[in-house]
Formats: sequence, C-alpha cells, structure tokens
Amino acid sequence: MTFQGIKDVLSVASPIAIIIGIIIAVVQLQSQARLRQFDTVMRVFATFGEDAFQHHFQRVANWKFKSYKEFVAKSTKQDLVSWWVVGVLFEMMGLLYKRNLAPLDLLDDILSGPLTRAWERSEPVVLGMRMDLHEPQLAEWFEFLYKAMQKRLAKVATEGHA
Repeated sequence: MTFQGIKDVLSVASPIAIIIGIIIAVVQLQSQARLRQFDTVMRVFATFGEDAFQHHFQRVANWKFKSYKEFVAKSTKQDLVSWWVVGVLFEMMGLLYKRNLAPLDLLDDILSGPLTRAWERSEPVVLGMRMDLHEPQLAEWFEFLYKAMQKRLAKVATEGHA
C-alpha cells in the first residue's frame, strides 16, 4: 500500500473512530446517570431499615385512626412525630420520582408495600391536617407517589409481570 493509500484509509477511519468514541461516551454517561439514580434512591431508602425509623413506621402502619378528628382526639405527640418521620421519607421518594430522579419500577421493587400501607393508614390524617393547617401541599409528593404506584400496580396485575 502506498503512502497516499494509507492516508486515504486514515482520512476515512478517523471520523469513524470519533463517532464510535462519541457513541461509547453517550452510553457510558447514560449508564452513569442510571447508577446515580439508583444510588440516590438507595441512600434515602437506607433509613427505612434503621431501628429508629422502623419504630416510627410500625407505629404509623398500625394506626387505626379513621379521621383527622379522631387523630386529634386520641393521638399522642409521639404519633405526630412518627407521622412526620415516615411522611418525610415517602415525601422525598415522591419528589425524586416527580423530578425523574427515581424510576417508578425501582421504587416499586423496594417500597410499594410500605408506601401503600403508610399512605392508606395516614391519608385521613393528612387530608385533615391539610385543611386544619391551611397547607394543601402537605405530603403532596407522598400522595403523588402513592397514586402513581397504585396505577403501576394495577397495570402490573393486568399484564401479569413487573
């Protein structure tokens, strides 16, 4: 092969190598972004397994309050603290989902059961608190995530796979 032939081959190969390099970089960046999402969700979720959090979660998960009025009449200060601790975790997860920083299928895999139980037990209390405190946005991302999760669970049940 002559010098000119090598030069011609290299002039064609050079842009192809650059395009391949760009494709590899994009794939790696997408993979990095997904790993960061997973890491963020797992860091927030890590508190779920801690004894202190579980104390609060179990308290909320076993509430029997049928209304905000009943909550105000029968709850303790500890019930309110427990709701805030639990509510903040699910509020953060809901915000991550809303901002597209946490995929719903990942959230389903790690917390759909606890999320569902916590929201369903605390919903009457939250709705009453919103009115009483004049804060309609209270626990909005917790509720948003719960509703999105219910839609996903219904779809999964219909399709028969996760």
